[in-house]
Amino acid sequence: MDYILSIHIPIIGLTLLPAFFADLPILLMPLHIVFMELIIDPVCSVAFESEKEEVGVMKRPLRIMGVPFFGIKRMLGSLAMGGLLFAMVLGVYFMVLEEGHPDEEVRAIAFSALIIGNIFLILTTLSKSRNAWAVLKERNTALLTIIFTAFIILLALVRIPNLGDIFNFSFPGWGHFGIALLGALTMLIILETIKYWNNHRLLPPNKCI
Repeated sequence: MDYILSIHIPIIGLTLLPAFFADLPILLMPLHIVFMELIIDPVCSVAFESEKEEVGVMKRPLRIMGVPFFGIKRMLGSLAMGGLLFAMVLGVYFMVLEEGHPDEEVRAIAFSALIIGNIFLILTTLSKSRNAWAVLKERNTALLTIIFTAFIILLALVRIPNLGDIFNFSFPGWGHFGIALLGALTMLIILETIKYWNNHRLLPPNKCI
């Protein structure tokens, strides 16, 4: 639920952006959203289901009765993660626009930032107790297959002209994708730092019923 709510924030935001600012080039078209969902759906139905249990799961205190399983606090946390991804892609989007790239190149770079950021979001939300690197090292076959496939398809879309035309992409040169990777890495570091802090801060004892 954390992941599903988070990932749809940038999708909604980027889809509605041109409606409020008519001069901006459209970033997400129906085919782009379909591609996103082809990553999101298998991740939710297969990768998360295949993930191992959390560290110390049997030592957790009992959940306090009356506290919702997915309450306001968790919803706000999910919205914040999605907002961070949205802000990252938006930053990449405007920086590329400022450089004077054509709309097709802007779309290719910003969409790449969204896909890479989505993959990093998956890695950090798969576990609340382990970092993204530890999640990767566990060799979740379903997860690795989805990530590898997504990267290969993304590379093909931005590099092969005939495929890029379908998605309204134009190849700007590999060097211009560095900003997309840097933005996604920055987002991942922020989320992993927050996770580390939440896992190591001193918490008051829970009063369970």
